[in-house]
Amino acid sequence: MNAHALNAEQQQATRSGDGPQLILAGAGSGKTRTIVHRIGYLIAETGIAPHRILAVTFTNKAAAELKSRLSELIGDDGGGVVSGTFHAISLRFLRRYADALGFPASFQVIDADDQKALIKRILKSRNIDTDRLHPAYLLNWIEHCKHAGLRPAQTQAFDWNGINMVELYDTYQQQLKQHERMDFSDLILNVVVLLREHADIAVALRTRFDHVLVDEYQDTNPVQHEWLLHLCSEHRNLTVVGDDDQSIYGWRGADVSHILDFERIWHGATLHRLQQNYRSTAAILELANAVIRENTDRHEKTLEATIDGGETPCWKVCNDEYDEARQIMRHIERWRLNGYANAQIAVLYRSNRQSLPLEQVFRESNIPYRIVGGIGFFERMEIKDALAYWALLNRCGDSLHLMRICNKPKRGLGVKGQEQMATALQSSGLRAYEWLDLLVTDQAEGAARKLTGLALMMAELHVSAAEDEDLGLMRVLEMSGYLDSLKAMGEIEAAARLENIRTLQDYIEISLGQGLTPVEFMDRAALLQSSEEMNAEHGDRQDDAICMMSLHRAKGLEFDCVVLPGVEEGLLPHQRSLDEGEAGIAEERRLLYVGITRAREHVLMTSARLRRFYGEMHYPQPSRFIKNLPVETLYQEHKPSMPAVVDMQAGPGIGCNVRHPSFGEGVVLGLEGSGDATRITVQFRQAGIKRLMLKYAALEPD
Repeated sequence: MNAHALNAEQQQATRSGDGPQLILAGAGSGKTRTIVHRIGYLIAETGIAPHRILAVTFTNKAAAELKSRLSELIGDDGGGVVSGTFHAISLRFLRRYADALGFPASFQVIDADDQKALIKRILKSRNIDTDRLHPAYLLNWIEHCKHAGLRPAQTQAFDWNGINMVELYDTYQQQLKQHERMDFSDLILNVVVLLREHADIAVALRTRFDHVLVDEYQDTNPVQHEWLLHLCSEHRNLTVVGDDDQSIYGWRGADVSHILDFERIWHGATLHRLQQNYRSTAAILELANAVIRENTDRHEKTLEATIDGGETPCWKVCNDEYDEARQIMRHIERWRLNGYANAQIAVLYRSNRQSLPLEQVFRESNIPYRIVGGIGFFERMEIKDALAYWALLNRCGDSLHLMRICNKPKRGLGVKGQEQMATALQSSGLRAYEWLDLLVTDQAEGAARKLTGLALMMAELHVSAAEDEDLGLMRVLEMSGYLDSLKAMGEIEAAARLENIRTLQDYIEISLGQGLTPVEFMDRAALLQSSEEMNAEHGDRQDDAICMMSLHRAKGLEFDCVVLPGVEEGLLPHQRSLDEGEAGIAEERRLLYVGITRAREHVLMTSARLRRFYGEMHYPQPSRFIKNLPVETLYQEHKPSMPAVVDMQAGPGIGCNVRHPSFGEGVVLGLEGSGDATRITVQFRQAGIKRLMLKYAALEPD
């Protein structure tokens, strides 16, 4: 697109007159450019003073980009236009009017650490254990109330594990006020309170600006929506830019109805559609349009390509999640050979648990990667906790493992108690699991007595753990109370962490089936956890790595090549969304649409015929979003059907050539046992002789 030209759609949106304006900006259609030029038009051609214009964004990054472009267009550091995030603008208002709410003008915004400490003090003062109510869950619930525009007195009664949450919310707000603090969510809510309850201040704020422009309007939550309603109720000069097809944050309070109902809420609004896409090839847009048009509750629009042709997006059906990771790796290697930079290749997944096989295969293939806006699978809290329990149970855990879980869940060991325990362990000269054995014989003293129950449980479970395919992982987490302690984090958070633990269970079973010992497994986990090692291998160049992130994290970004793994029922759409009904499914379809439109030139989508989950084999169906798409929009590259792999369970003959996900090509030397207990011995070309559990070996005929 010409640096100085606007297309006809952008020109019309830019030069609209007064009154409410809805600019539906499709992916890659130049929405920021349109906002900036509309501001320029209002100043240069309608005579609006720059300081009488307010431009609102969602992120600091977007605010900085807007200010930079305004400076380029009209100079003078944006010409005096007031711009910033909802929170930043609200803070400016509150600096002037906070006294009406009983706060000094010098109030401070509480930071995350102080906020958590305050919540913990409140819970402790009421003798509420964090295993009953996790501080993070309470904070998230309070934030959810504030996003809905609800103060404690307006919040519906809610008990969690017998705890009055509204009373805790009220106490938290009182404590903030005593400390002359507001939290991040208070900034917007308190401005709304001023607009609701203080008529003189409401008049001052409503008459402060002549025009208000808002970016990413589809992401507004109820309190932000009310903020805008109050602020623009008299002049009605509200311009909103957004795309209902990219509304993917319903889970954190965003309400897509705000943009869908804009013309009803703001009677007489003018509608503009920006449909020319300057990012993706025609082939990618054809797929994106085909996917999103299946959503019925949306503004009608079709992305139009400005880049002709392009490679047809590919859908590859793989045998299982490890085959999927290998197929993705091979595809990425081809892109790299064709000159694409690592940083211009992205793998965007629906669930964090999908990263594990990808991380393993990328590391084995020496492909640099980085997880953007998240952490690696083995760096997650619940995975570290679970492995600490498992390592101690299987007699390969050390003192750090014991220190990690000695008070998870709560066993009455405070900071001093843990220090005493560590000193006793160190002075004993014993390994951590040996020291626990000592506690079983009732030789514990001082704080160590608090661990007697843990020691007894470990000793009892160790006897029978060998009978479990996961060597006792799930049993030790259940018997210790660790799994129950996750529930204090709230249903959604607990479910996500349990999902990760189940994925770990599957990985342990597969690895043990490959012949790894617990010690060898812990070594493998340590290597996968070491992001420092990867950075050292590749010169610590963060820009020289494949980008891996969640689909939600990828919104607003763009890459030359995009991989979307796990496009299947239960993952995309996610099972939780399937349980929510049509609204949940529609948001999942928008999520896939966002993923596709991140790509400039190449899209690869993958599905698995078999996926291990919750310790069982699942055979997912292809995603409803793609299985019935027109043939011309999606090249379907299917591997040989799954039965060829499943038949391996009956046992390949001695002398047969096989292939393993990690060990490569090999020849079968022998078989023993029957059914699920069948073990196979294979001479691999490079890895040597391995004795594996056939059920988990993932062998394929070669």
